[in-house]
Amino acid sequence: MDYYKHSNLRRKARKRVDNLMQKIVTLPSGKEGESINQHLESHIDEPELNREGCQQDMREPLDSLIEEIVLNREGCLDMEDSIGCSGSSSVKSDHEILLGSLGDWAVRFGVSLVALSALLSILRIYFPFLPKDGRSLLKTKTDYKVEMLAGGSFHYFGIVNVVQRKFTRLLSSFPEGYEFLLQLNFDGLPLFKSSSIQFWPILGKLPRLSKKPFVIALFCGTAKPKTLSDYLKHLVQELKSISTGFVCQGKTFLLKVCSVICDAPARAFIKGIKSHTGYYGCDKCLQRGIYTNHRMTFPELTAACRTDESFRLEANEDHHLTHCPLVDTGVDMVAGFPHDYMHLVCLGVMRRLLELWVGTAGSLRTRISSLQASLISDKLLALAHHIPSEFARKPRALNERLRWKATELRQFLLFTGPIVLKGVLLPQVYDNFMLLSVAIYILVSPQYCLQLNHLAHHFLVSFVEHYGLLYGKDQVVYNIHGLVHLAGDVKVHGHLDGISGFPYENLLGELKRMIRKAHNPLPQVIRRLSEHEQRGCDFDSPIEQEPFLKSPHHDGPVPEGLLENVSQFKQLTADGVILKTSSKDDCIVIDGNVVSVQNIVSHEDKVYAMYQEYRVKEALYSYPLDSKELGIYIVSHLSPVMHCVEMVKPVQKCVRLPLGDKFAVFPLPHTD
Repeated sequence: MDYYKHSNLRRKARKRVDNLMQKIVTLPSGKEGESINQHLESHIDEPELNREGCQQDMREPLDSLIEEIVLNREGCLDMEDSIGCSGSSSVKSDHEILLGSLGDWAVRFGVSLVALSALLSILRIYFPFLPKDGRSLLKTKTDYKVEMLAGGSFHYFGIVNVVQRKFTRLLSSFPEGYEFLLQLNFDGLPLFKSSSIQFWPILGKLPRLSKKPFVIALFCGTAKPKTLSDYLKHLVQELKSISTGFVCQGKTFLLKVCSVICDAPARAFIKGIKSHTGYYGCDKCLQRGIYTNHRMTFPELTAACRTDESFRLEANEDHHLTHCPLVDTGVDMVAGFPHDYMHLVCLGVMRRLLELWVGTAGSLRTRISSLQASLISDKLLALAHHIPSEFARKPRALNERLRWKATELRQFLLFTGPIVLKGVLLPQVYDNFMLLSVAIYILVSPQYCLQLNHLAHHFLVSFVEHYGLLYGKDQVVYNIHGLVHLAGDVKVHGHLDGISGFPYENLLGELKRMIRKAHNPLPQVIRRLSEHEQRGCDFDSPIEQEPFLKSPHHDGPVPEGLLENVSQFKQLTADGVILKTSSKDDCIVIDGNVVSVQNIVSHEDKVYAMYQEYRVKEALYSYPLDSKELGIYIVSHLSPVMHCVEMVKPVQKCVRLPLGDKFAVFPLPHTD
């Protein structure tokens, strides 16, 4: 019965699409968008299409496709009219636009090849030039090589090949001999809950070109690669071959590996050293761990540091397990492997602190009651409506803490924690938390990470020292000890967001979503990546983007003398920062003053902000330093006077959280 029910559903859906396509073909020029939308509004919500088995709302993808096709066609025809194109070239251009729009839609929404081919079979009745198969439309790659090595299957995309394809337009703007910095990432990715099959991708990023990483190689097996030398063989060979430069567009460019980002287990595997649970598990210092209460601890704060030279000589034999092939590429084997604060601080230290306070891991001296935990949760939930749009997630209650993602833990550590924990934790416990919070805020900030690096290091060492006194010496495990070395990593590589695993975790999630069935996951991802590349869905775009205005309106304050020919907007997006006139996104810093933006105005290609200033600024905290030194305040008394400023500098966005009848304001140190 289910088969016939779904068969009838498919037949009715096909009939409706046939009718829709007939209307598209016969519509007069210029009326496509309006008529199609009217048709969709009157028919798309029919009960036949809202049955069991239709798991997703079909309207948004279909609306997006039709809107994109119509807009692109109109824009293209206008351009052709202006340059006097012939009718035949106009038809050809329309064909290309439809092909491109269908391909973009299919890739953007992850439409399966079976579904895309079925759609094409319908559309071909009205547009015979369309291909029969979805693979032809998307130009799916078929000539790829998968080899068996290290106990699994492996495909190497290459560094130079990827760079040349994805950054073609940008490379032309760089001079001969320019040196690009390459950041590498290694991590394991389980693919299925009921299987041990996993990916071990090699990812890369060119920080000076893009914030988004790319895939260099993919390994797929039932465990991590069995032999490190085989796994890294192709990467090492290419790094050696381009050590003197590579040629692109007639220019020779240099490429240098600046850092390798891994969590602790992956770093131990890639470097061929003892794991973080071993006696010599710290890859930054020579300290011998102490095994106590079933944990490996690292209580020393001033142990001698390892060096690249001592690593290459394998001076500390108890630290090494096998030879690391990356030694032959010139990568600094100690400083070149900075701690990833996403894993070390957010998923490691911050999550452990929450368990010590709320869970059963901590002693009764530092644990809080269920009533206190509920109070903190209520405060967190009350802040949800005040979290800016740059944050992908809003605060959740503490009883969901085990499901908190790294971004939520970062948000708690830097912004919401100092607000909701004050007055609930014991004073000495709260002060210890603030040492960590302020230190990480400094190291995340591009403005303060070097200027106040010595302070951050001092705060982190004090945190680790007091942490052992508060929670016990047996709690000073690898992640806690790693904080001692964090400021040193920032000295070498810059602010923490530049050496974090956040962008790589996002790409790992994308790779996992590309898998549509359990059989042959590696070839599937190779094909999906080729489709993304053909559609231009990847990179090849500069880090800085042009300002984008959105949501026009007509009821806001405008500058005096500019009452005519002024456009008003509710949103401005520039350099990854979203500025709105709504309360959660309207707080910025202008000339050292904390302000609330009331309107965004455009006049003669210039953008202005209408704003009001907070007249009173106080320090939010005084320990471990005065918060004013970091631009963090308690603000109040919004001035009624309206000011205007041209938006020519990058916007310094703030997180503004209610604190009684006042507000706590934190300049946003990151936009990732």
